[in-house]
Amino acid sequence: MKKIILPALLLVVGLLAGLLIGRSDIKLPVGSVTVGNEYQYNQYSGTVATTTLLKHGPSTLGSVIITEDTAAVIEIYDCATTTEALVASSTYSTLITRLQTTMAEGVYTFDVQANRGIVVSSSLTTLAGDITFTYR
Repeated sequence: MKKIILPALLLVVGLLAGLLIGRSDIKLPVGSVTVGNEYQYNQYSGTVATTTLLKHGPSTLGSVIITEDTAAVIEIYDCATTTEALVASSTYSTLITRLQTTMAEGVYTFDVQANRGIVVSSSLTTLAGDITFTYR
């Protein structure tokens, strides 16, 4: 009986080792973001439309990255179209944040849900600096 157990045990250990070595091509996911849930971005420098639709539909404003300060006041709205952001009394538009002209360079994290979409409105048509918006 002992003569059969030792070879059987070695055979099982060998098979398990072979399976582990043979499966070394499996790549485990790194990071915590699932595919399709990554942040997108829009970067603006120089001339930009007064009002720009970043994303239509339910979304999340991730962050605003200012790499060079701007002279413009930037307003970010939760609304579906660019015209709704221009109407101050619109029931379809909600102001998420207003970035003043004195905003220093840096990353401003929001992670705010927008139910209708994300619209960016600028007080000037020419930005003096660089600004990036991340969203998903």
